[in-house]
Amino acid sequence: MPTEQFWNLASFTPIAFVFWLPLGFFYEWILTLGWPWWHNGLAFMVLATVWSGLVERGSRKYLARRRLRALTEGTLDEVQLVSSSAELVPSSAELVPQKMPVVATRGFWHYAFARLFGRARGVAFKLYEFVIFMAFFYPSALVWVGTFSLLVVTSLSLGAWQRRLLRRELEAGTQPGPALEEAPGSRASPPRHSA
Repeated sequence: MPTEQFWNLASFTPIAFVFWLPLGFFYEWILTLGWPWWHNGLAFMVLATVWSGLVERGSRKYLARRRLRALTEGTLDEVQLVSSSAELVPSSAELVPQKMPVVATRGFWHYAFARLFGRARGVAFKLYEFVIFMAFFYPSALVWVGTFSLLVVTSLSLGAWQRRLLRRELEAGTQPGPALEEAPGSRASPPRHSA
């Protein structure tokens, strides 16, 4: 099964291409079977989950072998890059964002669901993702437009909430909190995940 920590980092690497390209072909194939829309959505969701777990497993093995090879027989530059990772810790001046986000960042979505739903945040977030995902498989343009509008309104609303918290923290001069996670221009620590 895939882990959220891995895919938060791998989403912006070539690993995402390895993940999405076969899924596009599977989506086209599953539509030719003539199943009802919700069967298509569930089948695609199951395959996407299994495929992302397999891609993660293969990627982790590849990256571990690559790191081991760099440490044992790598060039001086690769070894220096690995050994100088402690020097990559940002200073506190780099943690201040340059611009306020228009839409909510990924870290703030998790923060907002935790504030809104408390202990049920994981269930609420997965249910929200499931409803949005399945709505895009429904064969009606009106449902697609409504779902997309819901996503935009939710993200803009959470973005306004995040900007308000950012301004409050910047005016008070306090330590960056969850509202600053993954803000554009900030180099804050990655979001904290609960098991």
